Amino acid sequence: MDLYHSWFYQKLLNTKGFMWFVVYLVFALNALAPVTVWLTMNWKVIKERYQMKKNKSDKPVKSS
Repeated sequence: MDLYHSWFYQKLLNTKGFMWFVVYLVFALNALAPVTVWLTMNWKVIKERYQMKKNKSDKPVKSS
């Protein structure tokens, strides 16, 4: 199959709009990758802190 002469390549993949879509997609992935890695590494700690905060707010407050 000759990809470069096919309708799919000429009319869809080789267009200005598709190239800008790829550029924006790469930029978005580069911006979100550090956040994703940080959340993956710290998800257990975040979940534990949320549970502690949730359990602490359920208890009645002691008045002194």
